[in-house]
Amino acid sequence: MWQEVSISVPFEYVEPISYLFDRYGYGLTMEDDGPELIKLRTYLPSDARQRFSHIEVGVNLASLIQPLGELTVTPLDEDADWQNAWKAHFTLLKIGKRLVIKPSWIEYEAKDGELLIELDPGLAFGTGYHPTTYTCLEAMEQLVQPGMNVLDLGCGSGILTIAAIKLGAGQVTALDIDPQAVQASRQNFRRTRIREQVSLDQGSLPHKLAPAGAFDLALANISARGIRERAPDILPALRPGGVLVASGIIEEQHAETEEALLQTGFTDIEVWPKEDWVTLTCRPG
Repeated sequence: MWQEVSISVPFEYVEPISYLFDRYGYGLTMEDDGPELIKLRTYLPSDARQRFSHIEVGVNLASLIQPLGELTVTPLDEDADWQNAWKAHFTLLKIGKRLVIKPSWIEYEAKDGELLIELDPGLAFGTGYHPTTYTCLEAMEQLVQPGMNVLDLGCGSGILTIAAIKLGAGQVTALDIDPQAVQASRQNFRRTRIREQVSLDQGSLPHKLAPAGAFDLALANISARGIRERAPDILPALRPGGVLVASGIIEEQHAETEEALLQTGFTDIEVWPKEDWVTLTCRPG
């Protein structure tokens, strides 16, 4: 028998709690749950006590910093199709002028001018529904030029890599420290038939696949802290005139992150706000 595990958390705790759910559970979904709250769900066999304990310990530790919602366990009917239950939370999503995010189980034919991105959003963080991914895609629609060499740092589900190729990038280097994210990206790259244009590996910067001056565009939809820590490694990887799209930044961390980017040597910073999150685009000074 299976059970649904869910919790509602503030925006700034989406990343760490979704990591716990994704690592120890089966499937991951997120949806708005009122002002400044996101509801996360995953699924577990009822006898997977050790996996649930890992989630519970992580949630309890995070709760010491800031009170979170209650970790709720809901038994599923024996006849319930738990493997597909989370799919009900995802539909077609249109972003910008041309991009359409299509879950793999939905039938849809792209209209003239539309760029269709098909992926399985249950495997890793990165669906397009979260404001950080949404604004990254909005910025990319304006920034990606034909033949660009792109770095996707923290690729998650691979959605930004797929979008970059669809928008005309020639080659993408996709990195993530999470082995499950790498697996999810690989499956989505295979599904969308872009594997030959992508170099995928587990890891972060510095990395042998990301030499100095290699990239026209760097995508880093990770976290404010991650942006601040990785900015000194991202800067030399960009070519002169290159662009960094930095996201995963809560509004309260905007000023601190922008200052860190300026001190690193980035300039010409543009802000892309959505709800309580911001995406920043900037260039080497």
